[in-house]
Amino acid sequence: MAVTKVILTKRNNSKYFQMRWIDSETGRERWQSTKTNIKRDAERIAGQTEKDLNEGTYYRIVKTDWAEFRDRYETEVVTGLAKRTSEKVGTIFNHVERIINPKRLANINSNAISKIIKQLRSEGLKEVTIKNSLGHLKAALNWAESVNLITKAPRFPKFKRARTEKAMKGRPITLEEFERMLDKVPDVVKLATDTKEQNARKAAVVESWKFYLRGLWASGLRLEESLELHWEREDKLSVDFSGKYPMLRIRAESEKGNKDRLLPIVPEFEELLNEIPPEERTGYVFNPLPERNHGKRLTKWTASDKIALIGKKANVVVDDSIDSSTGERKVKYASAHDLRRSFGEWWSSKVMPATLMQLMRHESMETTMKFYVGRNAEKVAADIRSSGAGLRSTSRSTPENGDVPEDCDNSQSVTTKEVRK
Repeated sequence: MAVTKVILTKRNNSKYFQMRWIDSETGRERWQSTKTNIKRDAERIAGQTEKDLNEGTYYRIVKTDWAEFRDRYETEVVTGLAKRTSEKVGTIFNHVERIINPKRLANINSNAISKIIKQLRSEGLKEVTIKNSLGHLKAALNWAESVNLITKAPRFPKFKRARTEKAMKGRPITLEEFERMLDKVPDVVKLATDTKEQNARKAAVVESWKFYLRGLWASGLRLEESLELHWEREDKLSVDFSGKYPMLRIRAESEKGNKDRLLPIVPEFEELLNEIPPEERTGYVFNPLPERNHGKRLTKWTASDKIALIGKKANVVVDDSIDSSTGERKVKYASAHDLRRSFGEWWSSKVMPATLMQLMRHESMETTMKFYVGRNAEKVAADIRSSGAGLRSTSRSTPENGDVPEDCDNSQSVTTKEVRK
């Protein structure tokens, strides 16, 4: 392999020393400024450039258009990500274009990132949402650096969770609260019952929503997962009855972890699925009916809004706090994700963390421990302190007369003495 030689020169019309060499790929002469008029510094830069050229670590700065970068990243990288992750990448890219409107990829520097953060905060986005969004942007810029679209990815600020910020936006709801939600389903279905047909239609809509809520409660599925759950299709999240026990078959494109997986379901959810006769197990498992019979399935946003309305109607408050920035009171009612939280809370006290991780379909054990196992430990500690039981002493006090108190089991005392001997 031919060795590339970098020659240092100084043009009459140039303020700085210049480097020139023959490009091994094109055979053309290349020129580049050293950005210094001090010969010693210029020689050092030329020497490093020659070393990089011969070791294959040199690359020129490419003035990549933002639109070109986005198109390449979405084509080469995003297509291999989970659907929800792809949507989040698109969201942060849209924020960048709306706030910064960059022409070149190099316009996304540390100052631009600070401007994006400031704007998103002013729009009321929570710190954890901003942090997660910028994480996707950081990954994209690191990729751009790895394929030589930019010299170096900009630095991102470190986010710290505020001490007063809650780990969860809601909370697990109780069985009594869930039953209240089921009772309120007919109240949020706005359909007339003047005729027999209208009455039958409303009953069908109400029953479909009750079955859907029971499914979320018993399965721990995320809302989007629940609407994708299918009885038979191979390209969807589906129920698998082929083995000894029913399972969930999760396809990579439907899973947050972006992996094909076969996972167990709990007996309660199995019982719910068995309510459907085998001959009727076709299509989507959950099909909450719209009030207007337009023949289309509900979107995840419509379903989410409807469940939140049911939670509000049942007065199931999962968060009641004061916004520190505005001083306004914010009341949040039970949502679909609070049903998932209830599932996780219940099973966190029944199974080991590794099993709970599979039931919740978490990508990492850290998430399971943070949101469910740790919370359950706090609940157990609270239950212990509210039980009214006294503290266990490491030693027994003996009455002065040597008598054993009436409420003390004498045989137990003797056994204890024998053990100590």
